[in-house]
Amino acid sequence: MPTPLDIASRLAKAGQLLVRSGIEIDRILATMVREGATVSATLSSKRLFVSRLVSVNPVQQRMYLSYSDLTESNRALLAETSVVLKCNHHGARYAFSGKSPRQALHDGAPAIQLAVPTQVVALGQRVTPRPTRTPTQAPIECQLRMGVLAFDARLVDVSLDGRGFLVHDDVIPLCAGTRVTAARICHPLREPLEVDLEIVHVTPVLLSDGKRATRIGCRILASPGDLEELIRLFIIDLL
Repeated sequence: MPTPLDIASRLAKAGQLLVRSGIEIDRILATMVREGATVSATLSSKRLFVSRLVSVNPVQQRMYLSYSDLTESNRALLAETSVVLKCNHHGARYAFSGKSPRQALHDGAPAIQLAVPTQVVALGQRVTPRPTRTPTQAPIECQLRMGVLAFDARLVDVSLDGRGFLVHDDVIPLCAGTRVTAARICHPLREPLEVDLEIVHVTPVLLSDGKRATRIGCRILASPGDLEELIRLFIIDLL
């Protein structure tokens, strides 16, 4: 069965999704920015904040809201440590967190900067939210082998179109254009999967503890069934 290549198609089938794929979250938020969708938040002070998402920067992990028309609502939001933003968009309802709001400028205009969410809940317009327990995300280990060399990495993202990101806790001798065959991904709920990886880019990064690491962007080459198994680890049907 072909995999729907957009969240809307998948949501139409599932009714309720938990999206943990950073690639797909970026797509969702970027569409809201491009189309000027309204977002809102009910604050702890019981004030309602209504605004628009004006920019998302996935590299810097920041997003920006325009100021609302009500000064008191802006002040109340800036006093929060985290808010839940909601948006009705393209016949679906989305909810996502925005942490650490602070005053900022965007294109020379006052704005509110928040951290990009790590997960988004999506509901079909006619679906009543069901009480669910958010599934924990187990580490997804991936073993890469190149000739006599072997590396252990973590699979940290998979999108609906088969793009993915891995992180290795050190410098790794990979370059764009390399094809890694028979990479072994340790699925936390099933037998390990073997896939091929087409390396798109390799970027040195610093982890939160200051250690050097390598972030590997790749295309996952697998059967539709195996790719679907990996997608479901990051885009979860909330049954």
